[in-house]
Amino acid sequence: MPGPPGSAQESLFIEPRRGSASDPTELRTRGARLLLSFLWIQAGAFLLYLVAAIWAQPSSFLRYGAQTAFGWTMIVLLAWATRRGWVALAASGYLGCGWLLLTWSAWTGGGLGGSATLGYLVLVVAAGLVLGTQATVLTAAAVVLTGLVLAVAGTRGLLPPSAVHNSPLATWTDFAVYAGLIVAFQLLAARNLRVSESRYSSLVDRARDVIFTVSREGRITSLNPAFEVVTGLEAAEWVGRPFSELIASERAGEIWTALQQRPGPPLEVPVRAASGERVLEVVLAMSPDASADLLGIGRDVSDRKEAEARRTRLEVQLRQSQKREAIGTLASGIAHDFNNVLTAIMGQAQLLHEECEGPERTRAVEILQASARARDVVRQLLTFARSTGQEHLPVRLQQVIGEALQLLRASVPASVQLEAAIDSGAAMVLADQGQMHQVVINLVTNAAAALQGRTGTVGVYLGNLPASGEGSTPDMVRLRVSDDGVGMTPEVLERIFEPFFTTRPLGEGSGLGLAVVQGIVQDHGGQIFVRSTPGKGTTFDVELPAAGVQRAEPAPKLGVAPPGAGERLLVVDDEVGIARVVSEQLRRLGYAVTSVNDPEDALELVAEDPEDFDLLLTDLQMPRMDGVELAARVGRIRPELPVVLSTGNRWSIPASTARAAGIREIVDKPFRIEELAHVLRAVLRGAGTPPAAPPDTG
Repeated sequence: MPGPPGSAQESLFIEPRRGSASDPTELRTRGARLLLSFLWIQAGAFLLYLVAAIWAQPSSFLRYGAQTAFGWTMIVLLAWATRRGWVALAASGYLGCGWLLLTWSAWTGGGLGGSATLGYLVLVVAAGLVLGTQATVLTAAAVVLTGLVLAVAGTRGLLPPSAVHNSPLATWTDFAVYAGLIVAFQLLAARNLRVSESRYSSLVDRARDVIFTVSREGRITSLNPAFEVVTGLEAAEWVGRPFSELIASERAGEIWTALQQRPGPPLEVPVRAASGERVLEVVLAMSPDASADLLGIGRDVSDRKEAEARRTRLEVQLRQSQKREAIGTLASGIAHDFNNVLTAIMGQAQLLHEECEGPERTRAVEILQASARARDVVRQLLTFARSTGQEHLPVRLQQVIGEALQLLRASVPASVQLEAAIDSGAAMVLADQGQMHQVVINLVTNAAAALQGRTGTVGVYLGNLPASGEGSTPDMVRLRVSDDGVGMTPEVLERIFEPFFTTRPLGEGSGLGLAVVQGIVQDHGGQIFVRSTPGKGTTFDVELPAAGVQRAEPAPKLGVAPPGAGERLLVVDDEVGIARVVSEQLRRLGYAVTSVNDPEDALELVAEDPEDFDLLLTDLQMPRMDGVELAARVGRIRPELPVVLSTGNRWSIPASTARAAGIREIVDKPFRIEELAHVLRAVLRGAGTPPAAPPDTG
């Protein structure tokens, strides 16, 4: 008597799909095995009943024999149907045949007073074991209705005369057989239940997911071994404790409530672990029984979450790199034009400075100072965008920090206290001293601004990181700048190195300071780290490789521009103003200068008389032919002619390309005449030597 499709069944078997008799899967289903066992027990009971009945009353052989033959026939048919996979049909047929056989026996045996009464009870028990609660109710209703019909028929004398009058011994035999059937059925069902529970327990124990049960009050009642594997905690210590205590969150109560009210997809729950915290995707299976425990399954997704976080960080780094590349392209585009303008301004200002006296001379100095600041802005933009190719020499950061702090004390508000803890034994670093000065200035200025006018402290610390081996020289030097200001939120912290990003009011910050610092540090092979807590302050750590030397070589001082000795120079620049002012400055130094604005004209001059010039000074970016190509073509005409290249984009020239073109030196635009004069004298003194490679631009 199977229930309707989708109805809840409490039977001890799972109904298999229909299949062939040769399908071993069908024969191994729990319901089929249980029903077959019932049928063979019933067959044995028929045989025992036949023997006992004939022994007690030999004259009833035909009656009991016919009943046994009918029962065996039906058992064989039902067993065949079960093996075919029609388990529910066979179970219903078993109950129907049993009811038919018992009703026939009661009708011919004088009603319910015979052995059929106990047989009906066996039928009700069997219905519950093989088909569940619903089948039990239906079978019991059918049995009660049948008994009522038999009782009414007996009262009205409609029953036929009893064909058999059992002796007390025969009656006991009936009782014993039916009682034995009930016991056998119960024992078989209990065995199947133990096997089922054992299989379930084995599956739960071998599962990689955390499987647990929780009482309606929220206390953990069981945990499978995967819990200890995933969390590293002892399962026995957590059984009986509230599940909310296992949740590693301040919102544990809210998460537990959400789990109970979440019938949909799993919920990510942070749980405590021996290593700190793990993340599980948890789903609770709610039971309609108000007293039953809740079954929960939790899948460990910590590694996946970590991989997603790592991918997110890589995506952020990629976006930062793309922004840096975009700004680098922008910077390279404006550097040439802007540096050309500055070169002309600085050259004219220097000429004006030499020619004038009094207020005009002072104004020329101010123009030069403003131009130098403008030059620094362009170089700052190029610095954060990409390596500028500056030469790295051993630098003592102690001296750089001291000079920077001395400069800053006058500009930092009086409410900001500068503290310095500088290790005099800190190793030197290979760096550009000007850029290191810029790093300190930017970090300290940024830290002072983080105090937002309040009283606070900015600390600057310098020291060696632990060496890789005992007794070896330090591998890294750490510069730390910290403040006790307002700190930064994670959202702001994520963007601090973005160019032009700033949290200061409009006009108080360009958003380039930290981007420049990051560019300089990376250009020097170092790393920069930042930690910040809102309301507690920020700390920047800059780690730079140690130089491995104890003393720096003194840097040459430019001083006064060295004069020329009448050498013949060919100056090439497509900017008329630059060519004119540079030529005038060089003539005042004693050089014989020929200037042109078209590289094709310069090439023709050299081709007409290759020995007419002692040095070629050319711009890099020019129409139709750049300075590198001009140097290479001139070199094919006169290989020993030295070439000096002037450019505002030094980083764009690979060292191998410059070397192959015969370029001896590179002068960065905009330049002061003193810088250019020293380069020219050095190249002219070494004119007889092979062309040297310019500084490596990275």
